[in-house]
Amino acid sequence: MSLNQQKNVRRWLWTGAVLIFIMVVVGGITRLTGSGLSMSDWSLIMGAWPPMSEAEWMSVFERYKEFPQYQQINAGMSLSEFKQIFFWEYIHRLLGRIIGIVFLVPFIFFWVRGYFDSTMLRRAWILFALGALQGAMGWIMVKSGLVDVPYVSHYRLALHLSLAMILFGFCIWYALDLYDSGPPGKSNELAALKRWSLALLVLFIAQVVWGAFTAGLDAGYIYNTFPTMNGDWLPRGAWALKPAVLNLVENPGTVQWVHRILGTLLAVATAIFWWKHRKADLSPIIEQKARMLLGMVLTQYVLGILTVITHVEIIAGVIHQAGALMVLFFWIWYHHDLKTKWIKA
Repeated sequence: MSLNQQKNVRRWLWTGAVLIFIMVVVGGITRLTGSGLSMSDWSLIMGAWPPMSEAEWMSVFERYKEFPQYQQINAGMSLSEFKQIFFWEYIHRLLGRIIGIVFLVPFIFFWVRGYFDSTMLRRAWILFALGALQGAMGWIMVKSGLVDVPYVSHYRLALHLSLAMILFGFCIWYALDLYDSGPPGKSNELAALKRWSLALLVLFIAQVVWGAFTAGLDAGYIYNTFPTMNGDWLPRGAWALKPAVLNLVENPGTVQWVHRILGTLLAVATAIFWWKHRKADLSPIIEQKARMLLGMVLTQYVLGILTVITHVEIIAGVIHQAGALMVLFFWIWYHHDLKTKWIKA
């Protein structure tokens, strides 16, 4: 792959990452405004166009009234109010279509023109497979809220968010691989730092999953004090469900508590990780990246607190979700250097 070809493929991957970031943010707004179940049908082509006339709007609205969210939660909603929630779900799905086009058209062009080596071609197919799975998961998630209970399964929500973050991460990692990494450096502390870095990733993944559980169970709307939970360090009824392990994933209060604990552990572990860099023989650039990762993790921790104490005010909640993607970006930015530019002495 020539330098010019690498540049074009990098732009393609970075564009995909930015669009996925925007889609996750819009997805957060969709979730917090209760808009996700406003579009009860899925059509790849026809669904790309919103209702254009008053008659079309009324038809879509009448269709919405047939489902549990309207009947159990939004009964009496006006057409104007319906248009507001429809807007966010429509934008969310439209972004999904745009991402599909942005990936497909350049992919065909690059493939036909011979830009891809075997590794990059395999990676492109991985991105397509993940994108298709993500789209299918999105519809399965919505469909689960159209029958009987007007709520989306928090397990499916967690999987939907996780797939989006995996796609986002792969786009960034693959793009970084197309830059000239330069000659490798040396450090005796490399192995330990890699272990610490991977441990941070595991903690971060757990934090994201329990964050999605918290959102899916509406657990952020209870216990809106910090650091205690309405005066208690452990929520009341934390172990009410049987078997007890179910409380960790299905009891709203306990799920929020786990999310807080994981966030605190991640912040402390990242601070220790950053401190270890002071004794490591690494370049100033990679040390700076470690500081930036710490700064983003601590910023995300503060955003989490603000989300709780504001009773999940929409702006705070959306920024908090965007912050999770930024933590992942800074981790990849750091770990990619650690993996590709440094070798053990």
